[in-house]
Amino acid sequence: MASAKKISMKLLVDRERSRVVYAEADKDFVDILFSFLTLPLSTIVKVLNKQSTLGCMDNLYESVEKLDIQYLQTEACKTMLLHPRSEAAVLCEDLKINIDDTKPRVVYACKKDDCCSKQTCLVSPAQNAQCIHCKEKMDVVKTWPKKDVKLFVKEGVKYIISSDLHVEPATVMHILSLHQKMDMKDGSVLEEWYMDIGEEEILALLKRLLVSEMPVTDLYFHHNDKTDDATRDHVGSRKAAQVKTESKLEANTEGISIKLLINKHTNKLLCAEVDDDFLNILFTFLTLPLGSLIKILNKNTGKGCVDNLYRSAEDLSLEYFESEQSRSILLSPKLGPFFGCSNNILKLDEINQREGTAHGCFTCYWKNNNKGCTAAKCDHGVGKSVMKELNPKSPEGGTEKGGGYAKGPGKFMVTNDLHVSPVSTSSIIQLASSFDSVVERKVIAGEVQVLNLLRAAITSKTPLTDVFSPCQSPRKRSRYSLR
Repeated sequence: MASAKKISMKLLVDRERSRVVYAEADKDFVDILFSFLTLPLSTIVKVLNKQSTLGCMDNLYESVEKLDIQYLQTEACKTMLLHPRSEAAVLCEDLKINIDDTKPRVVYACKKDDCCSKQTCLVSPAQNAQCIHCKEKMDVVKTWPKKDVKLFVKEGVKYIISSDLHVEPATVMHILSLHQKMDMKDGSVLEEWYMDIGEEEILALLKRLLVSEMPVTDLYFHHNDKTDDATRDHVGSRKAAQVKTESKLEANTEGISIKLLINKHTNKLLCAEVDDDFLNILFTFLTLPLGSLIKILNKNTGKGCVDNLYRSAEDLSLEYFESEQSRSILLSPKLGPFFGCSNNILKLDEINQREGTAHGCFTCYWKNNNKGCTAAKCDHGVGKSVMKELNPKSPEGGTEKGGGYAKGPGKFMVTNDLHVSPVSTSSIIQLASSFDSVVERKVIAGEVQVLNLLRAAITSKTPLTDVFSPCQSPRKRSRYSLR
């Protein structure tokens, strides 16, 4: 059910040209707008019901939904990929309207009291991790205490949001400059309107900013089903998919080997056969916060107005932020604890695991309504204990970072539009009309290819072709180590 909370926003509308010149809003709306930068791509796909327009990310998300847990390191891995957390998740709990239903302060403990009646109690940030003591599923809900935190921008300031999502403080020169930019020679044609913004409108704005050059105008004039796409020049374009080339980086000498299956008659790329290490790279795309994506792709995502929104956070003076950390979380949002993988080609950072302490053991602490024992030792003979988060990806339940989501040694098939499935007879039968028409080529995916694949994955319907096409000239083909 949609939230009943509403935010009022003033709009300056040019009805003659059917456009919103700019919106005027307070801290509440700007915080929500900037919070989009902290959302993992998987969360965006989820809240938009797998209609995100993020290239092939909807397909990748759906593949994880369908993937049998036997192909994942742990059952909790699926939860982590479908409901990832970012560094800002706890912070965003205080948004006036929060479209993400993830509960970032919730952790899961073992149902057996003995497992936390020790000096160290292990809990999991994801449901259904395996307890290292009794091997049962950890599904008892516990909650970290709420801290007094502030969101992103300061209150007491009016902010101007252009229709293409440039955010600036409301000053005389900023407003006049925007009028000039929009070729407004006569302010009398503008009409003032107030719009109530709720959860439905926030979701619509999120969807439009991924495709439109004027999402605020679309929101007001109910153009949310328009098909004009600001990324239309990028979709399917191999040139646009290239973020970096080896002329800008050292040639790849290391990387992950994958096999491309190609129709030798048409030279069409059919799919890729990959190991779990390459699949972990694809799965990492889902956990990537939008702000980190924009930073990695040098503010050149080709997705609607998201780059403008990022630049606004980058250009807005520090005096308008609650703190330097508030701005940093928007421009370089980290992954939640344990969401990173050992094969970290994208060089993603994750926050450290949380820890808590109590007098006595945590079994007694919870039974005592989250209060420590007053005696020197609790009923279980523990004087002081620590609660730590374990790595849900670890089958052994360790507390070290790293690991991966997918489990080998089986092979996986990745289609051109990023549907993922284990290699099976049924998947092979659907691969080609004629089995003798399929040939295999090996490629090496290193940093260059992974960066290009990331951009193609969010802009194109054929990312594998865009990055690993066998139809390139011999000179270009060497870039991808075809052999």
